[in-house]
Amino acid sequence: MSARRWTAALLLGGLVAVPAAVRAQDAPVGRVRLYSGLEVRGVAFDAGLGTKSVRELVVPFGAIWTPGPRLAFDFGVRYASITREPDNDTLANETVSGPTDVQVRGVYQVIPDLVVLTLSANLPTGKTALSAEELPAAGAVASDLIPFPVTSFGTGTNVTTGLAVAVPFEGWAIGVAGSYRLSGAYTPLADIDSTYRPAGEARLRVGADRLVGQGRVSLGFTYSSFSHDEFGGSAIFQPGIRYITQASWSLPLGNVGLGLYAWDLYRNGGTVAVSGSRTEKQNLLAVGAVASIQLGPNVLRPQIEYRRQSAGTEDLSDAGKLVSLAARYTLQLTEALQVSPTLRFDAGNVVVDGVAFGFTGWGLSLGLRASL
Repeated sequence: MSARRWTAALLLGGLVAVPAAVRAQDAPVGRVRLYSGLEVRGVAFDAGLGTKSVRELVVPFGAIWTPGPRLAFDFGVRYASITREPDNDTLANETVSGPTDVQVRGVYQVIPDLVVLTLSANLPTGKTALSAEELPAAGAVASDLIPFPVTSFGTGTNVTTGLAVAVPFEGWAIGVAGSYRLSGAYTPLADIDSTYRPAGEARLRVGADRLVGQGRVSLGFTYSSFSHDEFGGSAIFQPGIRYITQASWSLPLGNVGLGLYAWDLYRNGGTVAVSGSRTEKQNLLAVGAVASIQLGPNVLRPQIEYRRQSAGTEDLSDAGKLVSLAARYTLQLTEALQVSPTLRFDAGNVVVDGVAFGFTGWGLSLGLRASL
């Protein structure tokens, strides 16, 4: 991949949250790639938090089609089932199951590797109108610290347009991208006959990368601002500005490829429209390393990651930590069929009102990729 195309892919990856968004840039021309599999994740918490355990089962399905060298399409959808087990053994488990929204996207290279136009849409196929019994289970996976594969089901219709430009400069490939997401309304609660409309989001991203020896250094920064969330047609909340900083360094070590990365997500406090009060600021920092070990036609990818979350209305204080160990083994069964089993272990804590509650987690997944 050329440096300019690398930067364009980096920028596009930050524009829209469509499954396989970056992979669409490298799909074979004239071919269709199908993605599916199965993922199971479980997390158990120390006593006193109110939640004893959370389990999630996810079945994803996606496809990429590249009809020409300058045009690509992709889409993705998942079915998820979430079960929350309360701390109190006398209470029944809460479960929510259903499909997520379908996400579709088109990518057109106006000037190959230099100017890329994107148009994506979120189609409202996901489960909405949650009951009071389903809400605790749905809320249990809405976490930035603990990376569940599905954190929400349906969020209504939205459309995102984006434009990315990449140019060479003094040995660097520099890119700038911008996008805007316009969201429609949907009914989030079964017991309340009213609609919720998420805020529109304007996003600006700057990226840069260059070769360093036999490796590559990539840098990125994203700025996001939002309009107001609306409930029942009235503005109720304005999310705070968000900043995402990313850096990575990849290099070969013999037959092993090593990647070091770090990213930081800072969310400014939002504003409640009725009272004018501010919500908590939040920061999530992650650092990690991943290796790519070539074993004939197959690849083993061990990974380690550390996350630290902090939050507060004034000063930021500790809100939780996470250490993750994972290993993915990609088997190239045939030229057209690839299978990727993954094993994952997590350990950490969440801090609530100054009290830390430990947790342990595990994950098993099987990814399938077929080319037609």
